[in-house]
Amino acid sequence: MRPLRPWALLLGALLGAAAAASRSYPHVAVLDGAAAYRLLWGRRGSALAFRLEVRTRGYVGFGLSAGGGMASADIVVGGVEGGQPYLQDYHTDENRVLKKDPQQDYRLEYAMENSTHTILAFSRELHTCDPNDKSITESTVRVIWAYHHKDLGEAGQNYHGSTRGTKSLRLLNPEKAEVSPASLSYFDLTNKDVPVPDKDTTYWCQMFKIPVQHEKHHVTKVQPLIQKGHENLVHHILLYQCSSNLNDSILDYGHECYHPNMPDSFFTCETVIFAWAIGGEGFTYPPHVGLSIGTAADPQFVLMEVHYDNPTYTEGLIDNSGLRLFYTPVLRKYDAGVIEAGLWVSLFHNIPPGMPEFVSEGHCTLECLEEVCVLSETRVMSDLLIFKMFLTSKKKFQM
Repeated sequence: MRPLRPWALLLGALLGAAAAASRSYPHVAVLDGAAAYRLLWGRRGSALAFRLEVRTRGYVGFGLSAGGGMASADIVVGGVEGGQPYLQDYHTDENRVLKKDPQQDYRLEYAMENSTHTILAFSRELHTCDPNDKSITESTVRVIWAYHHKDLGEAGQNYHGSTRGTKSLRLLNPEKAEVSPASLSYFDLTNKDVPVPDKDTTYWCQMFKIPVQHEKHHVTKVQPLIQKGHENLVHHILLYQCSSNLNDSILDYGHECYHPNMPDSFFTCETVIFAWAIGGEGFTYPPHVGLSIGTAADPQFVLMEVHYDNPTYTEGLIDNSGLRLFYTPVLRKYDAGVIEAGLWVSLFHNIPPGMPEFVSEGHCTLECLEEVCVLSETRVMSDLLIFKMFLTSKKKFQM
C-alpha cells in the first residue's frame, strides 16, 4: 500500500474535525462580556460533550466550582502547541493550587487553531467516581473559565489575569423540544426601557395584567426574553401572582423592589408561579399539564421581578428583558400548581446586626402538605432553590 502524503493526512484530519464539529450541541452560552469565550455543550448518553471556541492562540481553561472560584475546583486545560493538541485534567485544593489529576477523565475529541481562535472539543462522564471531579447533575452549577495568550508549555501556571470569570449554568437542561411552539398563541411580559443603576445589585419590579380573560386556557411553555448583550446582566426573573382586587392604575410604572417607597400593590404579590435563572432555557410543561389562566380563580395581575447583576457598575444600561408565555385553548388533563417551602422573603425578615452568622429555618409538615394537595397523586415537575440578596452599606447577607 502506498503511504499517504502529509497533505492527505492533514486533509483527513481537517475533514474529521469538521465532521465532529457538525455534531449537535443543543446548548450555547457566551461566558464573557467581550464574546471572546463561547461554550457549546450537549448530553451524549452518560457523558457530556463540550466545545470551547475562544479568541486566543494560547491555553484555554474550563472548570466546575462549587463557589465560583478557583478553590477546590475541577478544571481542564487544553490548547494547540506547535501543531499538537493537548488536554489535561486538573484540580485545585482549598488554597487554589493547581494539581494534575492522577485519573484523567476528560477525553479530547479534537482541537483546532487558526490566526485568532482556539477550538477544543472534549467529553466527560457525568459521574466519574473520582474524588477530585465534580459530578454533573440537574442542579445549577458554577462554571469557571480562563485563557492565556501563551500555551501551557510556555506560560506554565502563569496567572491568566483578567481573562477569567464564572457563570451559573444548568448543564443538564432538557433538550429543546422538537415541535416548535410557533403555531401557539403567546403574550410577552417585558420591561420597557428600564434604566439599570450603576450599582452591584438591583431588583426591578413591574406589574402586568394577564391578557387572556373569560375563558380557561393552559400555558404550555415559558421562555425568557433576554435583551441581546445583557446575557450576563440579567441574573434571574421571578413571576408572582398578585391580588385580583387590583385595578389597571397599577400598570403604569415599574419600581425598584424591596424599596421603602415600593407601591403597596407589590405587597399583594406573594406566590411565585414561574422562575428563570441565568443558564436556563425556559420551561416546557409536560404534555398532560398546563398552567391555568383565564378564569376568575387564575392570576389576573402578576408581578415580574428582574434581578440585575452589574458588578462593574456600568452606567447608562437600558434593559427590555422579560418573559414570553405560550398558551392554548386545548386544555390538558391537569392544572399545574406551585408549592413554596421555606421562609417568606420580605422586608420583615430581620438579621440581627453584628452576627458572624445567622441561620433561618423553614419547615413544611406532612399535615400542612395534606391540606393543599393529595400527596399520593402529586408529581414534581421542576424545582428551584431561590436565594435573595439583601445589601447594606458594609455587609452582604445571603439567605
